[in-house]
Amino acid sequence: MQNKKLVGISLLVLIVLFIGLAYFYKNNQTQKETLLISSSNKSLVTAQSVSFGENKKNITIVEFLDPECESCAVFHPIMRKVYKEHYTDIKLVIRYLANHKNSKYAIKILEASREQNKYEEVLSVIFEKQPLWAQHNNEKPELIWTFLTQIEGLNIDKLKEDMKNPKIDELIDEDAKDARILSVKGTPTIFVNEKRLERLSQRDLFDLVESEIYK
Repeated sequence: MQNKKLVGISLLVLIVLFIGLAYFYKNNQTQKETLLISSSNKSLVTAQSVSFGENKKNITIVEFLDPECESCAVFHPIMRKVYKEHYTDIKLVIRYLANHKNSKYAIKILEASREQNKYEEVLSVIFEKQPLWAQHNNEKPELIWTFLTQIEGLNIDKLKEDMKNPKIDELIDEDAKDARILSVKGTPTIFVNEKRLERLSQRDLFDLVESEIYK
């Protein structure tokens, strides 16, 4: 009986120790990540990055996305929802991580659309029609031009000319470099005031954003 008690106590001690070590590891990793972001020479936000919002509460949301990424397309309506509900309080910043075959091509179209103040419309169309132009092993990025004709007031000829701007390549390279510094490998990766969103869900995103707004 005494031996059973000792075994039971030992197991309990081991469980408590394991939980404590797990908590310490997670907390330590979070601190390291925060330190990495804060101490990096590059900010999460650059002057070249496209951004939206009035930012009255000084809440910056940074999303690393890839226009050819299926998860980014799925998560896009959630990002739009959080922006729509909190645009007066936040600033939404979009940066790129081109992980797919035609990502850079689509990014160049997106960046060129900024010249006509049509970025949001173009991004929505690219994500909405992604299953058609970015189908695995049957990619047809040229179809994007057909879909863009539905955007009222968008000058396609100007868009094709503006996407040749070499500064867009510089921006893509800069975003990729900063992604490496921040250990961003997949998309979408989201930061809220330098805090990384650990799980891609609507609830987790809203909880993180609102915890910053109402703290």
